[in-house]
Amino acid sequence: MDATGCAGHAQAAAPGSAQWCPAATLLPGIPGLIVTAVAEDEDGWLDVDVMTHPDLAEQVRQCHGCGRRGGIKDHDVTTPRDLPAGDRKIRPHWRKTRFTRGSSECPVETFTEWLPAVPPRARLTARPRTRIGQAAGDDLMPAATAARAYGVCDRTAAAALTEYAEEQLADLDEHPEPVEAAGIDEFRRGIPAPATGDKEERSQWFTRLADPGTGGTLGLKQGRTGEAGKSLLKPHESSIRYVAMDLSAPCRSGVPAGATVIADAFHLVKLANKRIDDAFRRLSYRTEHPHEELGPPRPLHYMLRYNIENLDPGHPGIITDALDGDADGQQIAAVWIAKEQLRALLALRITKTHVSPAPSAVRGKLASFYAWCADHQHIPELKTLAATITKWQQPVIDAVLTGYPNAKAEAHNRTAKMVARTARGFANPENQARRVRMATTRGARLGIRRPPRRRSRNATGPP
Repeated sequence: MDATGCAGHAQAAAPGSAQWCPAATLLPGIPGLIVTAVAEDEDGWLDVDVMTHPDLAEQVRQCHGCGRRGGIKDHDVTTPRDLPAGDRKIRPHWRKTRFTRGSSECPVETFTEWLPAVPPRARLTARPRTRIGQAAGDDLMPAATAARAYGVCDRTAAAALTEYAEEQLADLDEHPEPVEAAGIDEFRRGIPAPATGDKEERSQWFTRLADPGTGGTLGLKQGRTGEAGKSLLKPHESSIRYVAMDLSAPCRSGVPAGATVIADAFHLVKLANKRIDDAFRRLSYRTEHPHEELGPPRPLHYMLRYNIENLDPGHPGIITDALDGDADGQQIAAVWIAKEQLRALLALRITKTHVSPAPSAVRGKLASFYAWCADHQHIPELKTLAATITKWQQPVIDAVLTGYPNAKAEAHNRTAKMVARTARGFANPENQARRVRMATTRGARLGIRRPPRRRSRNATGPP
């Protein structure tokens, strides 16, 4: 019989220690602890008697105050909780020794054995705390749900998540990968709040620097000022060459001198669609007949937001005839045509054509857009749109020539909002920044690589 009552040879006991079972020690697998006995109580828990491995006897005896060998004072039993073995919960009973200080000058009076797997004064071993941090930080599980899953309180789960996140993010900050391009964007911290003063902001914001290739977060700062963007870009000044962004003057002011600013194509089209809405609002335009009688499935101010190639073949003619009936409709049609000319310019990007565009072709499309706006400069929306594009002309040209988008940074704005929604909001900005970074750096931290998509066979076509 071994120490656990099973048939077999027990491990030879070291002087001053009890017999232990190597097979039973492998089941809980707590590093540095050996199993001397196992029993099942009435509640179905497994009571596992453990003690420090004999090879670590001298190591745990060293005083952490003076580093000298302590003297034995007495013994104590602690029951730190560990991960379950299958569907059975384990309750370790660690019989540890209490030591006195190694010298009279040491400030530590007494100390007990401890291991990295079971920190001092811990009610949980290190493994459950790591699992809770992985569940909340990597699997995006709410901290309260992780607390219920592992049978701990919300405060313990939040502390475990903080400890795990700081360890993961510190390793990521110590080994940054050089990036050639980055995207910068901001997202609101919560819902807009009423301002109590003239100079007080109604909302709090975060500015985020993202890798346009992997989408991982390179940095996160509170606020949406030029200083926040400058502090995010400063660690990458030596390698970064392109910075994609929306049409934000504060973000543009923080770009280092040697980097090229790229205007995001999505926000350019969004700006043109906003000018169409402004024209509808200014003219209070209504068609003579409802859209159900005209033919389009939605009202005109919705249909004009669609890409013209995505409309049904008969709808562009119907929309043109409806808008061409009076002077107000012709103004709206002019803004719509300007939007499509801007889209024709952005369609030259290498991500669309898979061919590097010629600079002359890019400037030709831009000249056509300016010419159309100049011919209709009496329309305020076109005048404003042309002025904005003029201010951002070089970033627009560079966006077409390089093809760098800011889509990954924009996509992770949804991830940041989902994290805040899952947590039912954040009272602490530091906690929110930590959770957002954990959610948007999973690919870089965990090495997630999606397998390539396989083409499905055409069941009706030839093999």
